[in-house]
Amino acid sequence: MSISYKEVKTINDFIDVIRIRTDIFIIEQKCPPGWEPDELDKKSIHFIAILDHEIVATARLREEPKNTAKIERMAVRKEHRGKGIGLGLTKYVLNQALKKGFKKIFIQAQLHAQKMYEKAGFKITSKPYDLWNLGIPHVDMEYVSK
Repeated sequence: MSISYKEVKTINDFIDVIRIRTDIFIIEQKCPPGWEPDELDKKSIHFIAILDHEIVATARLREEPKNTAKIERMAVRKEHRGKGIGLGLTKYVLNQALKKGFKKIFIQAQLHAQKMYEKAGFKITSKPYDLWNLGIPHVDMEYVSK
């Protein structure tokens, strides 16, 4: 098993990103059609996890005011969950954000992924809530560089 992480640089990789997000958010989690892609994709840096030459996970990083960034649209294909790929991608994106000089990185994490983000150094900053009224509980989490 060979895993690598990288920033998306080609249209073909971006198309795979949208496929993964559509499969997970629209089909699996029943988010409204038309949410993928969204207008924030143009303002974001996209990352992928590649397992044995196949893109299996994605996340994006978006700049926010005051030297802050937000990790969004974290998605791992169902058959590859629980293998550490999401944690590896989270750490990779976090490292890239810190290299770019961001001091605070936050995420609106789905509650089931909370422990993974804690392993990457994120701390919970809210009580659980239903982000889009879709029955998918989220918590706010943040990472502050030392």
